Amino acid sequence: MNIEERIREIMVKLLNVKPGEITPHANLENDLGMDSTEIVEMTVALEKAFGIQIDDGEITKNQSIGDVVELVHHRVK
Repeated sequence: MNIEERIREIMVKLLNVKPGEITPHANLENDLGMDSTEIVEMTVALEKAFGIQIDDGEITKNQSIGDVVELVHHRVK
């Protein structure tokens, strides 16, 4: 499973949505309806899943799933 697939899996569980809704262009707030609490939950889940550290504020409600994937890719390297 690659990083994008793993993030999709995490998001599906966190938001209780269908995998098809988690697209690279899906905006966290506007398309997926995430609030600040869900952003924090997602950040913690990503940190645990990939063994990385994401600073507060790096993931904002104005980012897309593609932005999150790119951030994780840079942290994992």
